[in-house]
Amino acid sequence: MPRLIVFSLDTGYCGTGSHEFEVFPDDVTEAELDDEAWERALNHAESYGIYTYEEMPEDYNEEEADWNSDAYSGNIEGYWEDFDPEKHDGLVPGGGSATDLFERLLKKFNE
Repeated sequence: MPRLIVFSLDTGYCGTGSHEFEVFPDDVTEAELDDEAWERALNHAESYGIYTYEEMPEDYNEEEADWNSDAYSGNIEGYWEDFDPEKHDGLVPGGGSATDLFERLLKKFNE
């Protein structure tokens, strides 16, 4: 049975959290899911122009940065959980049912 996974992503800035839903083979490892969660978190943060502190240029000055400058965060996070309809059903970005979403994702996964 494939695994239904919910990823929770955060940039460390208010209002930028999100969730993603994906189907994985039943033999996916926790380490693989951990790596996937981190990569998704980095990509999610980058979509807001937010990067890890390790990526901050040496000459970056936060006080001189304008609203359109890249930002840096030490709180970029991504974690995963197995899908639980009672806990995750209302978390689909833009609305809708996660159960319905997973039904569509499973159909695609099994093609």
